[in-house]
Amino acid sequence: MATELFAFVLGFLALVLGSAFGAMLALRTFVYHELDLSKNEVRTAVKHLTYERSDGD
Repeated sequence: MATELFAFVLGFLALVLGSAFGAMLALRTFVYHELDLSKNEVRTAVKHLTYERSDGD
């Protein structure tokens, strides 16, 4: 019973991590290739968005 539960939890965590990794790769591919943005452009945009959010709080 405990072994089956452990295997189930381990499998579930592996699937969650795998899907998160796949989603991250898909998002990076979309941003860098489809929108044709460089890493520096993405970093600058994130800094500006973070700054704008912190002003409102």
